[in-house]
Amino acid sequence: MMPPKTLENGKGGGSVLGSLKRYRVACCVAVGWALLAAWADLFGHSAGFAQSYSGLSGLGNMRIYWLVGLLLLAAAMAAFPRRFERARRSLFFCLPLAASFGTMAFAVAPQQAFFQPEVVALLGIVVAGAGYTWFTCLFCGILAETQSMSCAIGGIVASLALKTVLVQVLTGVLSEPMQVGLAVVLPFAIAVLAGVAERGPCTRIERDEWKPASDASAAYRYVVPQMLVAALAVATTRVLTPLGFFGDPLHQFSGAMLAAAGTLGVVAVLVALSHAVLVKRVKIHLNRRFIPAFLVVVIAFFVSALTPSWQGVVSAVSEVFVTAVEALTHALFWTLAVTSIRLKGASPFRVVGLAAGFYDAVSIVWVACFFDLGVANSGVVLLVALVLAVLVIWLIDRGGGEERPAVPPELIVDRRGEVAERAGLSPRETEVFMMLAQGRSRAFISEELVLSEGTVKTHISHIYAKLNVHGRQEMFDLLLAEGTNSDRR
Repeated sequence: MMPPKTLENGKGGGSVLGSLKRYRVACCVAVGWALLAAWADLFGHSAGFAQSYSGLSGLGNMRIYWLVGLLLLAAAMAAFPRRFERARRSLFFCLPLAASFGTMAFAVAPQQAFFQPEVVALLGIVVAGAGYTWFTCLFCGILAETQSMSCAIGGIVASLALKTVLVQVLTGVLSEPMQVGLAVVLPFAIAVLAGVAERGPCTRIERDEWKPASDASAAYRYVVPQMLVAALAVATTRVLTPLGFFGDPLHQFSGAMLAAAGTLGVVAVLVALSHAVLVKRVKIHLNRRFIPAFLVVVIAFFVSALTPSWQGVVSAVSEVFVTAVEALTHALFWTLAVTSIRLKGASPFRVVGLAAGFYDAVSIVWVACFFDLGVANSGVVLLVALVLAVLVIWLIDRGGGEERPAVPPELIVDRRGEVAERAGLSPRETEVFMMLAQGRSRAFISEELVLSEGTVKTHISHIYAKLNVHGRQEMFDLLLAEGTNSDRR
């Protein structure tokens, strides 16, 4: 990734142009991710690809093969993140081309006579699915490396809202050949937006909302299980809508007026819920930050189970709510993935590979087991809701009270120089140590000292070795002990 330009204190000027410059990355990611989701929906549900799906009915729900493509690349990224980092520049150009080729291959499979249509279609949909995983990883990495949490959440939610509107417009306005042509071209447009975002300015502030505690390892243990629970929630909410079954049309609301009202209703509910359970909670400790979002998802499961027995306006409102929560669940899942990347300083390929791989595996089971049902029956949904409720309670209990902050008191700060001198730290190691003892993250130190994160990691290892400690918390304990002993003297 190109090193982003940093806007001091997250400010880019008071003008409209300055504001656009400040949020350029978030805007590019929002539009790019919206186009990515719209591309997937055109591929899976538009009338332009209906002939392809009708000729492959004997292969079962084609979404399984799309998910297989996602899973294969996700597993490869999780297993070999360094190889993907080294090949990033080449893959940046190759995978959009592959995604476009896969889309075209699937579209023309029934019309060509050179190869067996089923083989061409399966190859196309698997390759296209892999392309989707690649773009998702790019966007998650960009948000984690350059944006404050509020901007990242805003970008993700905006993409889902924009996608909801885009899909309705594109499927309603464009002819079938134009839908196919647009789907073939979209991977290149998404790649361009990702490239622009990578070169945009960094809007992270010095002390942003990603982690109220500076000990990334401690905070990380709250995020990982929540991300896995969110993956289960996403896989489940996906099958509650027609989007869970490739080949089903997107027209959830019949009639132009109802479709427009339903779409705007979904967007409004999505934005309102996201603001209440995600954006407004960015300053809450990580062990409890995302719990309200999980509770909203659980409520949606119960609503979806009761919807078939409802009629009229109540039924329409419940459909809007469930559809909005399906998008909210995606926002929650990807926010947790981005948070994991930022907290641990891990490779986006590994984090997104593990997260997406788990989601894909669960989704394959869902689709394979419940394809014949059309939509998952109420009993199964309620069972999953019960499991999620138990997991949420476990997460709350696991978090307990607020973890004591890992950022040391002023007493620690005052003793840094003495400890550094006694340990024989080099001038550069001392600089890193001074910031590390303030609770600064590796990414922040890297930006502040204009060093690569690998170099900072090496310095931190040397510092720990010279101090005879095995991690950040032990270093804080050492400094606290030094301060206490000094006071006694």
